[in-house]
Amino acid sequence: MTGNYLYNPKGTSKNTHAFSLTEVMIASSISACLITGVALIMSSIGSSLQKQKSNFIKVNIGHKAAKAYYNINSESVNSYNAPNYGRAASADRLKSKFNDDITDSSAVFCLARDSVNTIRPVYIPLDNDIDARTLDSPEAFRNHLGSVMTQSQSVFKSWRGVSQFKNGSIFILTSSGFSGFIAVRAVYDIDFHRTTSPEGTYASVKRYSWNQLTDYYDVFYPEVILEESFASIFSFYEKRTRRILKEEEFEKFKMAREMPFYFIWWPDPTFEFGNRSLLSHSGGISSGSSNANDELRYGKLAYSSNYFFTVPLSPSL
Repeated sequence: MTGNYLYNPKGTSKNTHAFSLTEVMIASSISACLITGVALIMSSIGSSLQKQKSNFIKVNIGHKAAKAYYNINSESVNSYNAPNYGRAASADRLKSKFNDDITDSSAVFCLARDSVNTIRPVYIPLDNDIDARTLDSPEAFRNHLGSVMTQSQSVFKSWRGVSQFKNGSIFILTSSGFSGFIAVRAVYDIDFHRTTSPEGTYASVKRYSWNQLTDYYDVFYPEVILEESFASIFSFYEKRTRRILKEEEFEKFKMAREMPFYFIWWPDPTFEFGNRSLLSHSGGISSGSSNANDELRYGKLAYSSNYFFTVPLSPSL
């Protein structure tokens, strides 16, 4: 009886259960949902990658600028359209190095210019006849540099209060250990370069040490006109004791109680200007404004950018 039951086809059929039509339809619906979800995810990833690729751009800055900035024999460089938070990460890295350089420096001098910079000395002669305390302003340092390196006279421009020049170089000096010389710890070049292929402004900040490029970041502002959209990058505040000399145009810049200091602004990769100038934003300034108006509005950039610095002329004192 038992053996007959085990091999009974009817007994076998009673223990075998096939999928019903309803179960097949449910399984098919779940599979369709999973396939659709995967397709949407892949489409989103592809769209994101395509967007990132379009943010990458080749900019023609000319052979002269490319050679001066990066020591390359090319007319074009690869950059990224603003706003770009990836470039902001590079800017933050350079910002950290800048703060380290400032902390260990003896003096900081911001020199203004219109063209590219080719003056990045390792040591600067300082004769015994010169009292270093007289180098108490960017103009005093520019004059001294011009006397010992005459080729710098055609590069750096005279300025006071707020620089009206589009580019600039920050000389960070330190002790050399040699009598009659002062060492250059680093030179930071800040450049805004108008381009036509494509139309816009190429902005960059580079760090040089021993006349070698050590780090940089750059960003491209599409369709932004340089002369209309970017303001001064330097402002210098002198000691209050200079008020003994009545100079109405510069009185607002004689406010430092103990140590002269700078306001410094670097290009922000997260800014999106469009066709509007920085002046149209709250707190912006224009290179065409007077020194008095510039002074009042320049400080408000601190609320608009993460790359706004207040730097003393002699950080170690």
